[in-house]
Amino acid sequence: MARSIIVSHQGKPSTFGYSRVSRKQLYGARKRMPLDAKGEPCQRAELSDDGSMLIISGMTGQGYFDEGGRWVTNEELVGLDASGKAVPELPSTLDAPQALQEVEPEALFDSTASAVYALDAESLDAALRKDLDAGKLFRFDFNARAGYQMDSAVLLANEHGTFAIVGSKLQVPWSELEKPEVDIDDDDGSDDDDLDFEMF
Repeated sequence: MARSIIVSHQGKPSTFGYSRVSRKQLYGARKRMPLDAKGEPCQRAELSDDGSMLIISGMTGQGYFDEGGRWVTNEELVGLDASGKAVPELPSTLDAPQALQEVEPEALFDSTASAVYALDAESLDAALRKDLDAGKLFRFDFNARAGYQMDSAVLLANEHGTFAIVGSKLQVPWSELEKPEVDIDDDDGSDDDDLDFEMF
């Protein structure tokens, strides 16, 4: 059974079916196909760091090899924070109502867009429909599947339909000098290039 995106606006839920919008749908696509000497399509692969194994597409989808060469399944993997402490797994938000928070259009510039979903309203609250038609934007938590990082989505609508732009908030580090630069003026009014003949 297909799962749904459910959002809550002013305490009233709205339910959407969703499908991912691909670049191919928007712009079309061309694909270069490398062929071997016999004219057969080549398959992409890469060597492991120690050169002992050829890794092809799909092999890392079930697990990884650790530094000692032991196979580690995805079920054994855990998320760690910056200090190396384990973090809890966050559940999928699908089929669970997520509160909407109205945001300004500039909010789209505060996030990285990793996916865009076209939404098909299964049930749409009248107040939310009115706000979307008025051009308002709303942010809500979004996780298509359980993981260790909660993404956010921006809900919006235009003449082409209703969409959710999914991404994570940008973390821009602030950098500054420990001490402000100071111009040092060594010119005390004297001309250092003048020769002092008394020194000879």
